Amino acid sequence: MRLALSLRFSVCLKSALLVCPFLSSGLSLAQNSVNHTVSAPLAKLTLRVYNYARTDPASLASSEKVADAILEKAGIEAVWVNCPLSQKEVRAHPSCDSEMGTADLVLRILPRRMTAKLHHPNEPLGFAQICSETEPACELTVLDHEIEELGTRGYRADRIMGHTIAHEIAHVLIGPRHSEEGIMRGEWTSTELQRISWGISLDFAGNQSTQLRNAALRRTTPPTPKDLLQANLIAH
Repeated sequence: MRLALSLRFSVCLKSALLVCPFLSSGLSLAQNSVNHTVSAPLAKLTLRVYNYARTDPASLASSEKVADAILEKAGIEAVWVNCPLSQKEVRAHPSCDSEMGTADLVLRILPRRMTAKLHHPNEPLGFAQICSETEPACELTVLDHEIEELGTRGYRADRIMGHTIAHEIAHVLIGPRHSEEGIMRGEWTSTELQRISWGISLDFAGNQSTQLRNAALRRTTPPTPKDLLQANLIAH
């Protein structure tokens, strides 16, 4: 399966106080976010996980649980599917052979040696592909070594990774913009990292939860005959 999709634009998340050069400046240091829990049925997304960094399975499962809790508040259910990293592992992961739709996202967890080829500035924690809602297999990437570096400073790497995954999923769904508070800030302060490590989650702010759920639902809703006709006309 081909994972290298055309990267039209990507956004990055940092743990330092500097913003990635291609992001707008002027983000505030506000720490409190608005928590909007959605009570309607959950929209479902499938994450095909390629753990190139060989992150410890127990730690990765903990990160997925953290991301689950954050996304559920926005009305989104994530289904995690571990995928093979080599031809030898293909038989052990049959679910990864199925065709991918618009509700299928690809999560790559990369080690330092693979990150060096990406040319992303200022060592972000992760970044995401921004693609249309009709495009399948959109990618989000988490940089394992950057998160592990925070772990050496006393922060909980598994919880930070969970937040990073949720942050990048949101970018895939609603685009590259960051907010001035909550999980979608362009960088997290040391205070926010400490709160994350204590198990106090950063949540989506304002109407982001509604935007996310609506975007996820549009990806999971089968196209109407009219949509298919329009797509065919555009294709020709």
